[in-house]
Amino acid sequence: MKTRVAYGLGLVLASFFMVALISSVSAERVGAQASNANAAQGIEISPALVELNGAKGGSYVINLTVTNVTATDLLYTVSVNDFTAKDESGTPQILLDSTLPESASIKGWVSAPSEFLLKSRESRKVTVQVTIPTNAEPGGHYGVVRFSGQAPNVESTGVGLSASAGTLLLIRVDGEIIEQATLSSFFTSLNDKQSSFFETSPISFVTRIQNTGNIHIKPVGSIEIKNAFGSIVSTIPLNAERSNVLPDSIRRFNTQHNEGWMIGYYTANLTLGYGTTGQAMTATISFWVIPYRLILATLLIVVTVGYILYRLVKVYNKRIIAKATQTHEKKSPKSKKK
Repeated sequence: MKTRVAYGLGLVLASFFMVALISSVSAERVGAQASNANAAQGIEISPALVELNGAKGGSYVINLTVTNVTATDLLYTVSVNDFTAKDESGTPQILLDSTLPESASIKGWVSAPSEFLLKSRESRKVTVQVTIPTNAEPGGHYGVVRFSGQAPNVESTGVGLSASAGTLLLIRVDGEIIEQATLSSFFTSLNDKQSSFFETSPISFVTRIQNTGNIHIKPVGSIEIKNAFGSIVSTIPLNAERSNVLPDSIRRFNTQHNEGWMIGYYTANLTLGYGTTGQAMTATISFWVIPYRLILATLLIVVTVGYILYRLVKVYNKRIIAKATQTHEKKSPKSKKK
């Protein structure tokens, strides 16, 4: 009987630890897949982004380095376009058919070589001149200097495009600058959906910032997580890379807390600063972390072990009683003979 009980308990514990091991391996595989890098471009341009503070009527020179990293010679054509935010990720959307007036569009502000030839692995310095018109609107103006390459022998056919990249231009024109933003939303999310209940870490935070001014901003701050006793569990930096939020757009920042054991009630305090005069945004949210599966598994093991112990004690008591009865019966005849 003891052998069967011990075997059953061993199976329960082995099953529990096997589930934990499988969950751990699955998590490691997902993390490995998420870390894959994208393939390199066929053209390299440095710098990839230029921020320019200018005045109306001013003229400025920008030096770029263009490198042909392909194995063939390429003829590059240069074009200038305005751009805006494509979505909340901050990805730029090139406006190929921009109808912005000259006071807002940088297409007429930028001059660069129309085309040039680069041999394989060759680099070249390209001079770009920016002339801001006197009627330019104050605030931010955004464009891209694009370089498109194709083999020289297919130039006349218009096909054979092999590489394309550009440098983003963020131009700030002096005047009435309005640095203004609002916190559109701040919440915890689970599987890309807003949620205040989690089984375990990581805890995902979503911060959406809307720029209502006329110049790009770089909101930088942190999220401070506290437990139910008010102790600080973690401080997560937000936008440490100082990404921009363009005017008339919303940008979404995703952050995660994935360290340490968590259970119970928590609060998260958001603090952000932006602008040249130190404007600030704050918000506080709360969430719960209840590892219910682990709790249920632990309860199941406790109940199973308790039941096994109960059965063992019951069997043991039966044996003691039976043994005592047998001993008493053996002694009873001897007492009668006396």
